[in-house]
Parts: sequence; structure tokens; C-alpha cells
Amino acid sequence: MVTLLALTLGTTKIFNGKDLTGWETVGGGKWTVEKGGILKGVCGKTDEQGILVYERPVKNFTAKLQFRISGGNSGFYFRTERIKEQPLVKGMQAEIDAIEDVGGIWETAGRGWVFKPTAEIHAASKFKPGEWTTMDVSAIGTHYIVKLNGKVTTDIEDPAGRKEGAVALQLHGGMDMTVEFRNMMLTEKN
Repeated sequence: MVTLLALTLGTTKIFNGKDLTGWETVGGGKWTVEKGGILKGVCGKTDEQGILVYERPVKNFTAKLQFRISGGNSGFYFRTERIKEQPLVKGMQAEIDAIEDVGGIWETAGRGWVFKPTAEIHAASKFKPGEWTTMDVSAIGTHYIVKLNGKVTTDIEDPAGRKEGAVALQLHGGMDMTVEFRNMMLTEKN
């Protein structure tokens, strides 16, 4: 039996809490930085999808962040490829929304649901719309893990997924919504 060990290459605070340095805004909606180091994304029914793209691609990583959402749909994209037309990216997304899909994995411009948590999994995460939630996302090789508030909501092997790409945040567009992020850290692995 061969055991692969992922070595930590370094941890980066990918949002500095002051401005959008290191990120590129693409598409609809509006991203601002609020007092207290909060990254706020807002869009309306007439907005197209908007993406906030981190400055460099990553391969194997773990990410830790906090989000707050009361309604609408957002996501933490990883291993994505930028495309010119809507939805602006193609790749994996750890789902962030105000319903039971939160914590699953969706492949945008691809297969759709790769893993959708059950109601029981969702309930164990103690996710509550409108409250700060901690999300951990890990992509090491073909193994993806998503945790909400320390509880695993997704733990899958996905050999069909992309192996490298951009990290980004989503404003779904076509709906009135607000999402907030803070304390975003990314640890790259070998």
C-alpha cells in the first residue's frame, strides 16, 4: 500500500481585509470591502454573474474562510478556468447559499452536481442563513473535502475534475443577494 503525503508549501492570507489587492473583478454585481475586514458582494436581478478571481492559480490546497449569506447563491470556486462568456469560469465550486445545498460541490459549465449533501449532512453542519459560517475546502489530487463549522459535508474522490486552476468567489446574478466573506486563508500543498 502506498500512502501519499501532502506537504505544506505555505499559508497565504488571500484577502488582506483592506482592499481588493490580489483579486480581479469580472462580470456583474459589486464587490466592496467593509469595516472589520469584510469582503461584501452584492448583485440584483438584472445583474449577470460576477466573479472575483484570485491573482494566481493553485493546484493542491486547503482553504479556510468564513461567509455569511441570508438569501441567494454564491460559491468558492477552485481549479477553475476563466472563459469569456457567462458564467465566466468553468470548474469546481464549493456551494454557498442559504438552503440545504451549501457545502456541496457543483461543476460550473460542466457536470453540475458532483456531490449534493443530504438533509442529514446539512443539519449536522449547524449552518444557519444570516450567521457567520466557517468553510474549509481541501483539494489534494482527486480528493475533495468540504467542511461547514467543522463538520464534513463533502468527502469524495473525483478523477474527472480539473487538477489546477483559479480560486474565485461568485455572485450568481439574476437575483437580489448579498454575501460576505472574511478571514480567507489558503495553504498550498505539494
